Amino acid sequence: MDDEPRAGGSEPGFVARLGVACMAAALLTGVGAGVWELARPILTDQAALDAAPRLQLWAYGVMQLVKSAGFLAGLYGFYFRATRRGRVVTFFLGLAVAGAAFFSAVWLWIAASSHFTIIYVLGGMWYQMIAPVVLGVAALLAHRVARWKAALVAVVGLMNMFIFGRFGVARASIIQGVIWLALGYVVYSCGRARASV
Repeated sequence: MDDEPRAGGSEPGFVARLGVACMAAALLTGVGAGVWELARPILTDQAALDAAPRLQLWAYGVMQLVKSAGFLAGLYGFYFRATRRGRVVTFFLGLAVAGAAFFSAVWLWIAASSHFTIIYVLGGMWYQMIAPVVLGVAALLAHRVARWKAALVAVVGLMNMFIFGRFGVARASIIQGVIWLALGYVVYSCGRARASV
């Protein structure tokens, strides 16, 4: 079975480009947003959010949209290259897409209303936590990539489950950026390996 997509991306390196998109999103929306939040915190409480410059608030909203798209690119690349793409795995990837859309919509609503709500987590958990674990396990069972790559993807999902509660928004965003940078690199390396075959 050919591992490259048929429509809209049949050229070698498509999966590698998805990995690059994931790495770029991780740097911008994880590390970049975390450093910005450390320098000018607005997500500490409602009063800080109320006093936040509109530009920063809208930038955060847009960054969450970029995060969703970039992280989904990484997940899709790994799904495509490392799993057998069965019905269960495809179903969970679909839930990840729906979760990312919900996550982004809530963050854009936060930017527009200046009213913080934790409900965005209901979307984020599907693509930042559950989907990486499912894809990592599916890749371990499929034997299409090295075990360490499959395990690393699963660990990314597991780490996402506790970093925000333990480290606070700013530091957790930086950690999230680093671990998703690693996931993006795994996807990139999978795509490059396929492109060189």
